[in-house]
Amino acid sequence: MKLFAEIFFFVCAYAMLHTYILYPATMLLFAWGKKNKNKELFTNEELPEITIICAAYNEEKVIEEKIRSTFKTNYPGQKITFLIGSDNCSDRTVEIIKKLQNEFTGLKLVEFTSRTGKIGIINALVAEVKTSIIVMTDANVYFNPATLFELVKHFKNNTTGMVCGNIIKKPLNSAAVTQSELSYMNFENKLKYAESINFGIVVGAEGGCYAVRKEILKEIPVRFIADDFFITCLVLQSKKNIVFEKEALANEELLADTSREFRRKARIATGNFQNLFYFSRIVLRLWTITSFCFISHKVFRWKTPFYFITCFIISILLFKVHLIFQITFFGQVALLVLPFLNALLTGIGIKIKPLISLSHFMMMNAALLIGFIRFCKGVKSSVWEPVKR
Repeated sequence: MKLFAEIFFFVCAYAMLHTYILYPATMLLFAWGKKNKNKELFTNEELPEITIICAAYNEEKVIEEKIRSTFKTNYPGQKITFLIGSDNCSDRTVEIIKKLQNEFTGLKLVEFTSRTGKIGIINALVAEVKTSIIVMTDANVYFNPATLFELVKHFKNNTTGMVCGNIIKKPLNSAAVTQSELSYMNFENKLKYAESINFGIVVGAEGGCYAVRKEILKEIPVRFIADDFFITCLVLQSKKNIVFEKEALANEELLADTSREFRRKARIATGNFQNLFYFSRIVLRLWTITSFCFISHKVFRWKTPFYFITCFIISILLFKVHLIFQITFFGQVALLVLPFLNALLTGIGIKIKPLISLSHFMMMNAALLIGFIRFCKGVKSSVWEPVKR
């Protein structure tokens, strides 16, 4: 029994080490100095017609800038159809869109008379698309002049199923959680780019800016939450390549506080567990590169709270057996205390960067645990309340 506990302890410890250190380090090392392998690229003259899809709920503060940034790109305006689904907005969002329709002929508005949720809107808008390439985006993500071209150019290569944009976050406040989240997202983008370079896949497109072939899409279950990850998994399942294009730059304003960010992380976690079980076949094909990356980048990370709890319990049970279990026990107790210590110090104006980062790590894992519990209970609705701008 003791031997089994020890083996289980080291397996859990290795899984955490693998997903946060060994796998990223290996991916980044092997991608060093390499570039995207796609050789067949569209030129400006060859660019196809595209449809951009955006679900909007009470986005009056950002929707005009979003629309203008889209039609000010260097992508030919006559080849852009921009479909915006209004999720029964109660502010001036619809009024602003209708005004801008006089200026931009490619702008189309679809009004939903009751709260539908992002998934329902995406499903409805995709059904109306006539083009072979769709760009998915969010209302608060603004395109740079070259964004659309950099996304679409890769689809001349028939092996490309999805292209992920490079979203640059602009912090709107100096909250510790904002800075930690910014660092985490930058790290994620580097890892996704490395996966793209090494294996032609990305385990999880960011929903604010990516392009995908319509032929790959199918209706997203209405109670699902993480639509971007669902669509990513469809592409992985189709065995098409996924490109992370660093030059497809877009900008998003990042405004966060601890409670808001925790709720967002927990919601995303619920959606991730939905997708994990829905696309379990991808994970179970252990002999494939896709399965290896999926497990290394996502599955081990999502299971970290359970690995942590398991190691903590075993450390208590084997506390007197070996020094390593005593060190682990006290180390984990310290990690559990850190978020409270960080909140106390931050409240009096003292910010210690390593402490902030470790507290953010613990918060993320607590949100994962809450997300799993909500997944087990069952999701009754995917209707969302966007962050107040």
